[in-house]
Amino acid sequence: MSKAKLLILPLVLAMGVGFSSMASAAGNDCAAKRAAIENQIREAQKYGNANKVAGLKKALSELNANCTNGGLVKDAEKKVAKLEKKLNEKQEDVREVQADLREAQAKGDAKKVAKYQSKLQEKQSDVKEVTADLNQARAELAALKG
Repeated sequence: MSKAKLLILPLVLAMGVGFSSMASAAGNDCAAKRAAIENQIREAQKYGNANKVAGLKKALSELNANCTNGGLVKDAEKKVAKLEKKLNEKQEDVREVQADLREAQAKGDAKKVAKYQSKLQEKQSDVKEVTADLNQARAELAALKG
């Protein structure tokens, strides 16, 4: 095996462990986040990455000082409320464009009809995107509440 491959292999392995740990901790409680960071520290130590260890230890310290499950629930509730408001706004946008489209159709203005049909598709796409984000946020909140 070449030197380059030997140098890259530990880096790839460490990154893979880090990404999988971060993914499993996303949206979970403080204990899960703590465990993920501790796992990343062990992996960084295993590969002699002192800078990464120092950064992760700082992150762990901040997590220990600031993370509470109640705080995570409160943040998740705020995120859900914000997304619900955004969804209502996007749905209102759709209703407005639909009204404009109906008006253009009644007048027989083909150019405006095409414009509003395109705009309607865009607004409906926005609604779908926000709905998906809201569903994800609700699932994360439910998981935190247990």
